[in-house]
Amino acid sequence: MRKVAVLLSGGVESSSLAVHYLLRGDYVYPFYVRSGLPWEEAERNHLLKLWTWLRKRYKRISPLRTLFMKGPSVKGVPIKEEQMEIPLRNMVLTVQTALLAHRRGIRTLGVGSLGVYPFPDNRREYFDRLEELISEGLRTPFKIDTPFMGMTKPEVIRRFSGKLRYDLTFSCANPVKGMHCGVCAKCVERKEGFKEAGVPDPTPYFS
Repeated sequence: MRKVAVLLSGGVESSSLAVHYLLRGDYVYPFYVRSGLPWEEAERNHLLKLWTWLRKRYKRISPLRTLFMKGPSVKGVPIKEEQMEIPLRNMVLTVQTALLAHRRGIRTLGVGSLGVYPFPDNRREYFDRLEELISEGLRTPFKIDTPFMGMTKPEVIRRFSGKLRYDLTFSCANPVKGMHCGVCAKCVERKEGFKEAGVPDPTPYFS
């Protein structure tokens, strides 16, 4: 049985990624990273419910480990796609998680990036360079796996519909009373994803 660490935020892609590995027969080690972003409390509350469901249904998933690190922040609520960029975000998340995974004998880290955003750290080439540097620093091969790279959110939703409770996932940059606000860039992208996938959106939006 292969061991895979997964950067699990509880959003559509990262949650689908965890199910991808569980269905493949791997043992999943989920890592959630807190870095002071304004939506993290609501995000983690949803994630704990999602993890409980995954544990009951798929079994081969270890307890959720939360990492605390100071990383890049955001200004205001992102309304447009270009405002969603957080500089060095993937590097900060990947390097720290890879180190902890390595200490547990895990040689693969799964990241749910699709490669659809026009950000420099959202390309496979960027992850290839990170993978090489991490492997060199650890003195052992370490893989950053991005199996959804090149896919769209609707394609991911269609593939895992029925295998994942999307109502337990969370992707909102401005939660209201712990709910999806319904108007931020993340919520708009989420709504469009379900609509284009032809899958009923189970998300309870505040507005």
